[in-house]
Amino acid sequence: MKLKLIIALIFTSCVGLFSAPKGYTGNPILAGTYADPAMVCYDGVYYIYSTSNGSACVWYSKDFKNWRVKNLSWPTSTKLRNQWAPCMRKIGKYFYLFYSLDSQIYVGKSDSPLGPFKNIKGQVNGKEIPFIKNREFFPKIHTIDADVFVDDDNKAYIYWGSGLGFKDGVCAFAELKADVSGFKTTPKEITPKGFFEGSHMLKRNGKYYLMYSDGIYFNDTYCVKYAVSDKPEGPFVYGKNNPILETHFPTRTYGPGHHSTIKIGEKYYIVYHKMEYPRMFEGRSGSRQTCIDELRFDDDGNILKVIPTKTGVELDILKNAKSENQIFPIKIASSKSSGKTPNYYKPEFAFDDSFDTIWEPDTRQKHIWIAGDFGETKDIVAFEPIFAEVRENVIYKIETSNANVENIADVKDWQLYGEFKNGDVKEWPHRIQKPVKARFIRLSVINFNSRAGIWEFKVFAK
Repeated sequence: MKLKLIIALIFTSCVGLFSAPKGYTGNPILAGTYADPAMVCYDGVYYIYSTSNGSACVWYSKDFKNWRVKNLSWPTSTKLRNQWAPCMRKIGKYFYLFYSLDSQIYVGKSDSPLGPFKNIKGQVNGKEIPFIKNREFFPKIHTIDADVFVDDDNKAYIYWGSGLGFKDGVCAFAELKADVSGFKTTPKEITPKGFFEGSHMLKRNGKYYLMYSDGIYFNDTYCVKYAVSDKPEGPFVYGKNNPILETHFPTRTYGPGHHSTIKIGEKYYIVYHKMEYPRMFEGRSGSRQTCIDELRFDDDGNILKVIPTKTGVELDILKNAKSENQIFPIKIASSKSSGKTPNYYKPEFAFDDSFDTIWEPDTRQKHIWIAGDFGETKDIVAFEPIFAEVRENVIYKIETSNANVENIADVKDWQLYGEFKNGDVKEWPHRIQKPVKARFIRLSVINFNSRAGIWEFKVFAK
């Protein structure tokens, strides 16, 4: 407990307003709690599939800046528990979505990365048939965390597995049939040193890097390691510089892991999750956020240690992204903020253009609200509130005013801009495009299900 308190104080002292420089992604790159991120790019569109709170979903973006998320009908429709750790791959002309559902692995097939997907194994008596059953082939394996690698010769290989009781991870391997209907080779165990879960294969300059997570996901032991081979099935040699990604207090990167990689241009990047601060010290360790940093190699092909950043990575696509006139209030006020962790849930964090911070109110209040003053009347063209649980059906209203007063507290003539249901849309964040002239704005939360709070309350003007 004393160690946790010391760490919390270290992290809290680092809290402050931070916005990534132009051309950088910033970290985290997504609002909300999305873990085990699997990033891919097809036809110029980036997609992130992840473990989430609630139904299965996918984030997508053309510019790496404006990310949108939509629900996936499958595997949500299975109603199976523990929808974890997806992996998306295009094999042949189809897109295959590998998902861990209730400690078994299922595969969906579609013509599009956005779905709809259909279980390739079908159903029996209304029940979905798994691609890999629980503990199939290996009695000590936890059947989760599938990762599929398509080699230069178009052969596809699947890696999967974890350990039971947070120990003794097992990593399995097999070649897939060309139509992904089953295994072409008999599955075998290839567990490398220091393996627990989250396998991911990366090929570079003829070398096969089996990357994976070790430790326990809800504490600071969680980290990323790797092993190297000349073949996709191994044998694998434990890599140098392990672990290559681990807890980094200066950037509040706690328990990073379960990652994917992506090559953009000539550079490689690691996309991973970290635990949401400060919820990890509040007994809410399941909240994790998606981050990205550069993955570097030395001249001998060894992976260098990744130093987590707040800035994220610099990308040409971001430099060329369409710029909108996002405006920020010069004064901010709110109902009482949550007092669970000092200085971390301030209302300023809803207007700091960062997903590393959040405004979280004290939910014991009858009126939950946050307001801003722009100092002068603005020609507002759109609002985009991003709630703590991005897709949750928060009911809220937005009001505006042009009162001739100095302080937000003195505004009496609030005019209703509109009342909205965040769950009534098909994609999030919900952008409300209705012009209004206003100096003051106020958002009031009328009802929420699981968590009140706002990552960002974005406002756009002419």
